[in-house]
Amino acid sequence: MVKLIVFDKDGTLMELGSHMVKLADDLINEFSVRTNINVPKSEIKDAFGIVDDKIDKVIGAKSTRTVVESIEKLPNGDAMASWLLQKIEHLTSDNEAASITIIEGVLETLKQLHDKGYKLAIVSADDTASMDLFVDKYNIRTYFDLIVTSDSSKYHKPQKELLQEIMTHFKVDAADTMMVGDTEMDVQLGRNGEAGKVVGVLSGSGDAQDLRNADIVLNSVDEMIGKLGL
Repeated sequence: MVKLIVFDKDGTLMELGSHMVKLADDLINEFSVRTNINVPKSEIKDAFGIVDDKIDKVIGAKSTRTVVESIEKLPNGDAMASWLLQKIEHLTSDNEAASITIIEGVLETLKQLHDKGYKLAIVSADDTASMDLFVDKYNIRTYFDLIVTSDSSKYHKPQKELLQEIMTHFKVDAADTMMVGDTEMDVQLGRNGEAGKVVGVLSGSGDAQDLRNADIVLNSVDEMIGKLGL
């Protein structure tokens, strides 16, 4: 029986607002899943010129070359820069960034799950400052019993210890835990931590192929109550 639901943030609870914000998120997922090197999300966002989940003014403020040079300085930077150049090959750099907003239906779903008595947690590669901006802007802090960010835990996705740490906090067994996320890294975290249910959502970076190892794939968090019988 599900007692604890652990949510990713970006792409799961929050919309990814622009091509370059999505690329930054994809880059984090790509290299967290496939390497043993943890690059803090804040450093990748800095390299892209992203401030508080927005592009600083216009993405043109940082040219592709400048972004790539910044990425190259990070751990495993050459490989990340190569991946990035392939991804942005067909993108222009003059798109204004839209601010990231809460995904439709998330507020209502979180309230219902909270009212039903489920323990709710967020685990994110973002830092505490960025997380605070999100949860306070949408007044959803009271729905969550625990919020874990990159600077509040020594573990990072998809290390099993990260999810185990959360389950230990709540004294909830893995079998009674549900992991919900939009990327391969979120699914892998759930699998590594042996969560009883791993749910993928198509509202963010991941597609059906990325989420293939989830137990079920939904369009968004908004469908959780109806389709999972919560």
